[in-house]
Amino acid sequence: MTHHPLTKMDEPQAPLPEDTPTYQADASVPPRRILRGLSTFESFRHRDYTYFFFGALLSNVGTWTQTVALSWVIYALTNSSSSLGIVNFLSGIPILFLTLFAGSLVDYVDRRKLLIWAQVILMGQAGAFAYLNYTGHITMHWIYGLTLAGGVVSAFMFPAWQTMVPDLVPRSSLLNAIALSSAQFNAARLLGPVVTASIMLGFAKNENLGITMVFLVNAVSFLFVIWALAVIKPAQEVQKRDGQSTARTLGAGVLYARQHRHVAMHLLTVAMLTIFGMPFMTLLPAFAKSILGLGSTGYSTLMVFNGAGALIGALTVASLPRSVRRERIIRYALTVMALGAIALSFSRSFVLSCALLLVLGAAFLACVSSINSNLQTAAPNNLRGRIMALFVIAFMGMMPFGSLAFGALGDLITVPWSIFAGATVLLAYAALLLMRPALLCEKGAHC
Repeated sequence: MTHHPLTKMDEPQAPLPEDTPTYQADASVPPRRILRGLSTFESFRHRDYTYFFFGALLSNVGTWTQTVALSWVIYALTNSSSSLGIVNFLSGIPILFLTLFAGSLVDYVDRRKLLIWAQVILMGQAGAFAYLNYTGHITMHWIYGLTLAGGVVSAFMFPAWQTMVPDLVPRSSLLNAIALSSAQFNAARLLGPVVTASIMLGFAKNENLGITMVFLVNAVSFLFVIWALAVIKPAQEVQKRDGQSTARTLGAGVLYARQHRHVAMHLLTVAMLTIFGMPFMTLLPAFAKSILGLGSTGYSTLMVFNGAGALIGALTVASLPRSVRRERIIRYALTVMALGAIALSFSRSFVLSCALLLVLGAAFLACVSSINSNLQTAAPNNLRGRIMALFVIAFMGMMPFGSLAFGALGDLITVPWSIFAGATVLLAYAALLLMRPALLCEKGAHC
């Protein structure tokens, strides 16, 4: 097969010097003297990043409240782990087929405006869930349809979201900003289930009304990130098309990954993690109810521990000096993730399951955050949208297949054995990376 050479516009550019900013510095913002001594939070010196961070945090708390509640509604309606897998499949399949195009698009449009419109549509989706649940008209057909629509919007939103951060901080703060963004997302994973559990306890006598309130909280939460996006001024330089075909535009990112083995291996690693390491999350409602005998509050508690672990993992990565190779973090975190999931498959204790989910959350986030950081810094500026689109495809686009396959396997051989099967494959891949560490390294680098 022959490949078109990269056009001049898509030719990889030389990396910027370490301190070259990729954003417009805001001289009106006074230095944060306290934060200067805390490298973990160094990115908060930049006003626009701070607004973006906290707006996204509040919105993601709402999103996780809905994620927890919707999973519980699905299992209550169907009592089937396959249904959980189908919903995850529908949410992710548009990402697989549309994200590469979306990644090309975000290099040529105003990412900020694209993100605002995406939040408005997703706010409408949350409102629709609230209305349908409150009126008693919610069915699996509605859930399938709204989930698919949300997946289409997310396919365009995620690449724009991933590539927004480099426009808000200087290159020297990029690794920290990415790790903090991961911490933000996982702080929401921690807080979202807490909010859900609190609402459900407050409406213990009317669970249906409690779930409706959860959906409404998510709808309102989008207003915070919409406001943040409206006031920030990212330093994106919108590229102009030079008449090349859409196929060649889309293929530039793929070709770059093929020409750089360490980039391709990072993408393969996140795909393996998603397909074989994440089924425990898809199956967690079924595991909580059928294996541990828990109700909605107990399930929310399990999610809280997993989110707490992820937050710990993200903050740990953000705190590490630049001298620590992220490739090592990826290899070890992947191994811990596989072993933790295997242990979870044998757990019949609520306390032990909470502890294991804490470890799994930390290992998962340390691995994904490190992969994200490496890809962001490896990608040339003019291809970053398309490289990160490949990351989103590997991360979110592969998830539907793992969810669908292991959800069906859970019905066939029980949920614990389904989790065990996926984790065993992941452990074999982690062993390969441990035996051949150079696979994740740039040619000539020692890691």
